[in-house]
Amino acid sequence: MLNLTPPKNTLLPLLSISGLTLLSFGGLLLFKSKAEAPSGQMYGQIPVSAPTPTQVPKSIQHYLLTSQQFFTQALQLQQQKSPDTVKFLNQSILAASDAIKEFPNDYRGYEQRGRIYQALIDSQPQLLTTVIADFSAASALNPSSAALTRSLATLYARKGDSRSTLNYLTRTINLDPTTAQNFYDLARLEQQLGMIPQALSTYDRLLTIVFDPTQKQAVVTEKTALEKLVAQSPDVRVDPHIDPSGSALPSFFPSVPPITDGPLIQADSGTGLIIAAPETSANITVNNLSTSNSLSGDGLLPAGRTSITLTNTTLTPSDQIYITLISGGKNLNLQLLSRSGSTFTVGLDSPALEEIKFKWWIVK
Repeated sequence: MLNLTPPKNTLLPLLSISGLTLLSFGGLLLFKSKAEAPSGQMYGQIPVSAPTPTQVPKSIQHYLLTSQQFFTQALQLQQQKSPDTVKFLNQSILAASDAIKEFPNDYRGYEQRGRIYQALIDSQPQLLTTVIADFSAASALNPSSAALTRSLATLYARKGDSRSTLNYLTRTINLDPTTAQNFYDLARLEQQLGMIPQALSTYDRLLTIVFDPTQKQAVVTEKTALEKLVAQSPDVRVDPHIDPSGSALPSFFPSVPPITDGPLIQADSGTGLIIAAPETSANITVNNLSTSNSLSGDGLLPAGRTSITLTNTTLTPSDQIYITLISGGKNLNLQLLSRSGSTFTVGLDSPALEEIKFKWWIVK
């Protein structure tokens, strides 16, 4: 009997030479090469085109890392007194500026460039405005960062803008209510501005997070001296940002437009370039705000002297001056001896054998 069932097609290799395999599939010969066909050649009857290379977009981390690497090299070259220091600094600035241009809604580009400029303002004070602009832009994009608001408080203190310093310190505390340094800086500034009730409130909050006995006693001493001043004053002046009805006025935060292209450093500036990253934990002290123009401050009467004269440009004939002891002069009557124009004299009837520290307060 004849078998009418057609034979099954099978796939059998016929020959393999130098990577070329001949295959039989139902009588059809196919050629398969192990080597990849070059561009424009054909697999069977199907043309294959060469792949088009694609450029991977750079991430913001690329720009930030590049900027930081250049900055680190600049620091190293500065130690070697190399003339290439400025070149690497500018490369660092340019990389940070590229991050800002490519990622305008990411705060990290502004913060990176701001840190570079901040490290230069000791020798390049003209950069202060640029640093403030960069940190302001970063803070607007990342409003939950206490590090940025504290940096802005430090910068405005350097500028001598006490109100902006006060407001940014207050914002910093709202964002980070556990760092004692922020409370201490705010209390000292409020005290200098004559905001004694506000300073007392800030010291109270500070005492809840200070556990070192020595530091705690120092805060208690400051607070006790202020409480004595308040007890002596018949009409305590409140925060100038509080209206007569007692409601708080809105805080003032300067509007600073962002800068896309930051200024580069000139190699021949002749100012003696110094790269010195600032201490972020250092006390914040407002420039130009001292015993000569603040509303409250500390005084020191040296041992053996009966009086000391202080100058204060804010003093007017209608102002009241209050004085209280901090240390020394026990059982002695430290008092206001005289005043004339913008000066006032504090002293004793007879000289003390030890130095006397006191606190004074001008009530408008």
